[in-house]
Amino acid sequence: MHESLTRLDQARLDVLIARHELFLEGRKGGARALLMQHDLSKLVLRGHDLSNADFTGSILFETDLANTKLDSCLFFACDLRRANFSGASLIRADLRGARLRGANMRGANLTNADLREGSFAFCNPEMELNFFGEKDGLKKGFSGVDGRGVDLSSAKLSGVSAINSNFEDANFRYASFIRADLSGANLSGANLSGADLSDCVLKNIILRGADLSKAKIDPASLKNADMTGAITDLPVGKTIDKLGRTLEDMIKLHQAWLKSKGIVGEMMDVSEFDMRNSPALCTADLTLIVANRSLWMNQDFSYSNLQVAQFKESYMRDCNFMGADLRGSNFVGARLVGSNLSKTRLEPLLLSDSKETLRACFAGANLRYVDFSEADLREVDFSGADLAYANLANANASGAKFDNAILENTKFGTT
Repeated sequence: MHESLTRLDQARLDVLIARHELFLEGRKGGARALLMQHDLSKLVLRGHDLSNADFTGSILFETDLANTKLDSCLFFACDLRRANFSGASLIRADLRGARLRGANMRGANLTNADLREGSFAFCNPEMELNFFGEKDGLKKGFSGVDGRGVDLSSAKLSGVSAINSNFEDANFRYASFIRADLSGANLSGANLSGADLSDCVLKNIILRGADLSKAKIDPASLKNADMTGAITDLPVGKTIDKLGRTLEDMIKLHQAWLKSKGIVGEMMDVSEFDMRNSPALCTADLTLIVANRSLWMNQDFSYSNLQVAQFKESYMRDCNFMGADLRGSNFVGARLVGSNLSKTRLEPLLLSDSKETLRACFAGANLRYVDFSEADLREVDFSGADLAYANLANANASGAKFDNAILENTKFGTT
């Protein structure tokens, strides 16, 4: 520990946390946590609300901040190596100049956070002016940032160094990476739509299956890049203009078909179409829609009727299904990484005029980081699905099948 830093033990830290939470509630005895130039290495802050706390210039080496609310916190020039931020909220946090090497940021939300370059200087009588962390060096065994599934949408990342970091399945939508060094970084399956990667170092980068649509990127900077299966502005499959009708007309015909039980109108089938540029479909009645092997990115299906919908093997990254009726729907083999299915209805659908039921199926689907909180998941088939870091808190999953499913850090129970 550097002699200019104040070391806290867990008991003293717990007192400061309690007073900070009273401060946030506006209660007597509260005080904002001012933890500038402290050594908080290996201490536990897990699960608390520390919004607006100031950690400027501190060391949080291997500190546990999992599931902590850290919105608008100051981590300016902090040493956050190997810190655990999994599931934490760092909305609008200031992380300029912070060292995140080896940090675990799986499932963290850094929307509008600032990770640009920065430096912090302190004066020591013996050493004169010294920049924090400058002489620490990189110890053997340290790897890049573990940011798998991290939400960095709209984040400021200008000038950040993330060499050899793992951002698999991360959400960087509309993030600014200007002049960043991402050499050797793994961005497989990441959402980089609308991101600005101008003047970035991108050699040896892995972009397998990443979404690069509308991203600002210089092709010349992609030296030895792996872009297998990456989605660009080029269409994937058939485009909307090939539908023969406007989407609005197709929806009207589909609804007429539903109302007349097939006598008039026409069932909507957009299988193998690239639907990225379609308008929002929130609250729409799309019961029995067929959309197998279709592409939907960031689509809004919230509170829509999608009973017995067919989305087999479709790409549906970061879609919003909040409150939708998905009873009897088929998502076999679909990719829904990062999508919001909170408060959805997925319980068995009782067929009219019979005692038979249809069950929703996500067998073999990629559901990493999907939010199923407060959803009705009774008897849903998740066999062989990847539910790593998915959130099923407060969901009713009675009778659901999880045979051979990947349940790494999947969140169950109540909150």
